Amino acid sequence: MYSIIGKNLNIRTPCSAFSMGLNECLLFMPYKNAGRLREITTGQEKHSKVYSLRKHWFSRYTDYIKNLQKSLEKSFPKTMHVYRVFSIGTKDFYRDLKLYFAVQKKKRSVGIDNLSLEELQLLYTMPKDVMKLTPFLLTAALPMANYVVLPIGYYFPRIFLTSQFWDLQQRLDFALLDHKYRLKHNKPLFRCVQASLNKIDDQVLREKWNEVIATLGAGRHPATQDIIECKVLFEEAPYSLKSLRRKHLRELLAIHKMTRWLPYKRQRLLDKGMLIKRMDQAIEAGGGVHKMPSDALRWALFFRGLNPVNMSTDDMRNWLSSWLTVSSTVEKKNISLLLHCPILLAYNHETNWTLLYY
Repeated sequence: MYSIIGKNLNIRTPCSAFSMGLNECLLFMPYKNAGRLREITTGQEKHSKVYSLRKHWFSRYTDYIKNLQKSLEKSFPKTMHVYRVFSIGTKDFYRDLKLYFAVQKKKRSVGIDNLSLEELQLLYTMPKDVMKLTPFLLTAALPMANYVVLPIGYYFPRIFLTSQFWDLQQRLDFALLDHKYRLKHNKPLFRCVQASLNKIDDQVLREKWNEVIATLGAGRHPATQDIIECKVLFEEAPYSLKSLRRKHLRELLAIHKMTRWLPYKRQRLLDKGMLIKRMDQAIEAGGGVHKMPSDALRWALFFRGLNPVNMSTDDMRNWLSSWLTVSSTVEKKNISLLLHCPILLAYNHETNWTLLYY
């Protein structure tokens, strides 16, 4: 330490002087340099005392905040729960929003076909979340409005808030409610598919497709190979997007949870079908269904029209594998087949019927 001080003072002292004590070392220095050394030493001692004092008070302040939070949780549990819901939810929403902009930037540089499954899922969900949450946050920012808006959002989270603000049970409950609404349109859509059977000109294809429809009507699901053999029906009339009747379009929009009164129905269905196709490709590129965690499997099944509740992980993987088998043969020209797969592969599934009728 003394050698460093000597350098700062720009003095020349014998090397042996630094092996002595400080007071002895001062005897060998001029009076002016000795005074400067005492000032530096005294300043260091004061700095050390100030630092210790700051550390002590900061530690006391941290303990005070922790104890205050525990006290508030005991005295006002409901209020603190509301605070945590909005605090954590806002942070999660801001994090997802930043990720969304990063994915948009990546999309422009590498293309949408090179995005991962998680990135495609974020591109699908985040715009809806922003549109849903923005009016709520803007209203809550008005003077005194938060005292009214925040409790309303807390008691009606499905209407006013997004998944970032929901707990695990709420996410499951709300997903089941949305899925039940979609399932109510399965039967009307199936009737539309049946009604178009007689419009098929090719006799062989008509008989093959009739077997597929009869299998569904008997309470079972057709084999994936039988569905693939009929994919040409979805390239032209009567099942291509351009050929579907208005009622058929409306029911198809409903089972995919899409707004039915907005214009450009066919284009929006085409975009949704291509999104599903890209997600299917991303699953394969990521190692297949066996690499997917349970939460991702459940979301994928909900998204494709099947209720995953009470299904084992193996059953979820097997069903999704069947979906991917059909999806691998689908192209843009017959994307309508992929949009009808919730009927072809999940119409008679036990979990769907249990949710709809029990």
